[in-house]
Amino acid sequence: MSTRKQKYIISPPSACPSHLLISANLPPAEVPLDIALVAQSAYREIIQTAPHSGFLFNFIEELLEPGSDLIWKESGPGRGTEMRRSFSGIFGRFFARAYLSQHHNFTWFSAIDGDNFHIARNWRIKRDPTAKTEMPDWICARPGELAIGEAKGSHQKGNVPKRSLPKPIQTAVGQIQGVAVQKLNTTGRRQRWRPITVKGWAIMSRWGTAKDPSRPPFLYALDPWTDGEDPSDDETEELVQAVARTHVKQIAKGLGLLTEQGEKTSVSRYHEFQISGDPKNRTFLGQILSPWGPISPSGSLRLGLFIRRKMFHRVFPKDAIMFAGLESNIWGKYLNKSELTPIKPETLGDGAFLGQDSLVIAPISQIEVPKKSNLI
Repeated sequence: MSTRKQKYIISPPSACPSHLLISANLPPAEVPLDIALVAQSAYREIIQTAPHSGFLFNFIEELLEPGSDLIWKESGPGRGTEMRRSFSGIFGRFFARAYLSQHHNFTWFSAIDGDNFHIARNWRIKRDPTAKTEMPDWICARPGELAIGEAKGSHQKGNVPKRSLPKPIQTAVGQIQGVAVQKLNTTGRRQRWRPITVKGWAIMSRWGTAKDPSRPPFLYALDPWTDGEDPSDDETEELVQAVARTHVKQIAKGLGLLTEQGEKTSVSRYHEFQISGDPKNRTFLGQILSPWGPISPSGSLRLGLFIRRKMFHRVFPKDAIMFAGLESNIWGKYLNKSELTPIKPETLGDGAFLGQDSLVIAPISQIEVPKKSNLI
């Protein structure tokens, strides 16, 4: 897939990632985005938030005009105002997540679910009772750093206001500042939820379309902060690990590695796979994904036969059927409650990509069944 560029506005300019800075330490006029990473971000987002949905994200490139700019074909995905608005919102999440991964090096994204979202027993994200906005999209983490993230996709007609923020960014700032990241402190019999300050990232993608070349695409990034006390270094690392574990848990649920019955979460029976072209011969645990949803439910004993005989990629178009799986080492660390650390992302063989979070996305043609396997 290609790398596409769009106009770049970041406020304040000092928040610009160092690798993007140009002469005089200024942000560049344009920012690049790897469309393959956008597709990878889309897979992760759907696995975490809508695991039984279809998967068509390898075809994002087909929706874009040829060239180096990020321009949608015709009027963009969807027909009619309502459908375009829906696609704009979901693609806004994909592109914002890719931007935060590619240019700010965030590894873990925990999708915020509910007005009182517990990341761990003693950590939560709570909506301010006086706030009139929705909850933001994620709490993101990398070693030593955290952020509350909110994405906006927009077909806004006007260009960037000179004296005010774009309305989608204003809304995103309200969402970020309308929550508190809190830690439960216990002193004797007294318990108190103490708010800590966390950086925010409001990311807006204003789409450019072939039908209206007068509206060039731009990405607007703003970094508001939540209210609270400064966390200690130990508290920051504790919360980073909580976010990392929630990220892995959400991925594992989406892949069917964990199941919930009431308030109890249990480990499911899972299948082991390997990736052709992986020099380390690692084992991955996961599911086969298709445009119609997962097609490898736990316990499907004929799956191994289909893979060994290469039946999937004989019947379906190239890249229509994909495998998503967690590397067995990170899964073991999660189950053993060990420290989770990012790995160096790498391409395995012809088209498989292993991300910093140890999740691999691979074409079905690269999937192999280990000799010692529970699959027939």
